[in-house]
Amino acid sequence: MILCGGLLVSTTGAAPYTPDNNNTVLATLSDSQRALTLASPPQNEADALRLARAQIDYGRQQGDPRFLGYAQRTLAPFSQPPSPAVSLLWADIEQQRHQFTRARTRLTRLLEQHPNQGQGWLMLANIERVQGQFDAARQACGNAANSLPPTTVVLCQASVQAMTDQHQRAYATLQSLADSPLVSDTTQSVWLQTLIAEMAIQQGEPERAQRALDAALALAPQDAYLRYLQNDLWLQQGHPDAVIADLKNWQDRDNALLRLAIAGQRSQHPQAGQWQQAYQQRLDAAEFAGRTVHQREHARYLLQVDPSPTEALAVARDNWQQQKELTDLRLLLAAATAADNADAQATARDFIDTHGVHDAALQAHWPEAQP
Repeated sequence: MILCGGLLVSTTGAAPYTPDNNNTVLATLSDSQRALTLASPPQNEADALRLARAQIDYGRQQGDPRFLGYAQRTLAPFSQPPSPAVSLLWADIEQQRHQFTRARTRLTRLLEQHPNQGQGWLMLANIERVQGQFDAARQACGNAANSLPPTTVVLCQASVQAMTDQHQRAYATLQSLADSPLVSDTTQSVWLQTLIAEMAIQQGEPERAQRALDAALALAPQDAYLRYLQNDLWLQQGHPDAVIADLKNWQDRDNALLRLAIAGQRSQHPQAGQWQQAYQQRLDAAEFAGRTVHQREHARYLLQVDPSPTEALAVARDNWQQQKELTDLRLLLAAATAADNADAQATARDFIDTHGVHDAALQAHWPEAQP
């Protein structure tokens, strides 16, 4: 049994479980979860900021959106009106929920009044980059230079350049930075190695990507984003058994379960059907509870696990309206090709041409995607 959005869902296809009485234990919390969910309400803003930051970071690391809700609850008493620090945390929550317009509005208002909030500029740059507004993203990175270290600005700019005709220059800059002593902070080091891994995959250099992933995971072994990036590389290289070995204890996380379902099918694992059914039940439970399902993962499921090309394309197109990262471009083109939809293929093609996007995976499957 798994607890999903307040509903207890069976992974075996049986009817939903209803406890016999209110004393039945449905789930247990780890010490870390207990400290972050059952803490007494903070009595001052400083304590609220510390707790909310810890809740946001834990939710991001674990891939558990419930902790964003806990952070909202923590911040609520100190949000009328919010201080700059509180506003930054609200914007972080909103961007993680893919409420990009709301986060952008909040950050723009904050930065008009407090232009030296470097973290705010970084967050704004990330939102603009994710939504394909690359000129605005570059500008936001540049504005961060007034209050953040030069290496941070370089990383910010490189993340934008990776999606443009400046990708080769950005890749070379990052590799030079990795060979220098300029990046010593752990957070920056993880960010640097993650960018190198992503760009190495983009360049068609899986061995270089693996070295960067090894370096990043040595510093942040439980980081969910890194673990999923590693598993996606294994899937790309035809190693589904490695995915199953790595994620079999993460089945409570939706993104891990999706990758298990993909890997299970490819390896004909005896639990493949169970993982697929469990993920579908997560989708159904989210819809029943009125929770937003991230469309990127939903489209991938409809392409790679439960093939429904027309539905996958509809979801991929909706996702493209919100997110225009390389993963989203790959999904859009894959769904358009599977559904034999020329209009959607043209949308992807136009984006590639406009921005000079280079990606080895795109070119391997769709040679016409060469800019």
